[in-house]
Amino acid sequence: MTVDEMNRQFKTGTVFRAEDVPMSCSPSAKDMEQTLHGVMKMNGLIIKSLEEIAGRGANAVTYRAGKKFGHEVAKYFQKNEDIEEALRELSYILHGQYTFELWKPEDKEHYVVTENGETFIYLVFHDCIVRQTLRRNGMEQGGPLCQTLYGYVVGAIEEITGRRAKLEIVHTGPNACLKKLILK
Repeated sequence: MTVDEMNRQFKTGTVFRAEDVPMSCSPSAKDMEQTLHGVMKMNGLIIKSLEEIAGRGANAVTYRAGKKFGHEVAKYFQKNEDIEEALRELSYILHGQYTFELWKPEDKEHYVVTENGETFIYLVFHDCIVRQTLRRNGMEQGGPLCQTLYGYVVGAIEEITGRRAKLEIVHTGPNACLKKLILK
């Protein structure tokens, strides 16, 4: 199938919309569960091997790979300079792989904060296939596999908004992680 045929089938131009994806697929998601767990196990082993070989450089490799992937995928998203709107759209599109939402401390009026010359926004990641893969393999959070997600989000946001970005870990936990997206 060509890209043009696929766009006609999904009734879009080059913009991906989650609602354009068919609700059912064959085989069903339930039938693919064992395959998913196999892929999660394999990803964990690849990351462990990368850490053993590359050491601390593994984080840079996976971050860069995630960032390139984020840029590549987000080329098909609508461009949007409104960071809050762009993040909500990205979370909506990624639903099922990574679910995140905007978060602000109680004493802040807005999600986007500018302090000491730095503009940032907090994100809470709830459902995350990376965290599930790490737990499945008994690995700690914050390592190379998490760097893949950070790079992916940064690449996608840079592509959508046209602004440079950086994602920092504020807190990691078994059910959610808090990240700080710094905009440049």
